[in-house]
Amino acid sequence: MKILFVIIAAFTLSSCTVAKIQDCPEEKIINKMPKVIDGNSQTPNEYYIYKGERREIKEFDAAWIEKNCPNIKVQEVY
Repeated sequence: MKILFVIIAAFTLSSCTVAKIQDCPEEKIINKMPKVIDGNSQTPNEYYIYKGERREIKEFDAAWIEKNCPNIKVQEVY
């Protein structure tokens, strides 16, 4: 019985999807600083500042942002 419970719990938790953020970030940062290309770089050049912290664009619901956040400040950094 205990094993069945563990299997059901594992299946339920693994099938849960993480909801994307549906809130307007304070600003969008576009990093235009030169960088060394090493082939392993995974850091995106664009990201949001949300509640004072860096958050990746993929964490947000893009369709919701486009519809509800027309005035996001965009800052290019060099």
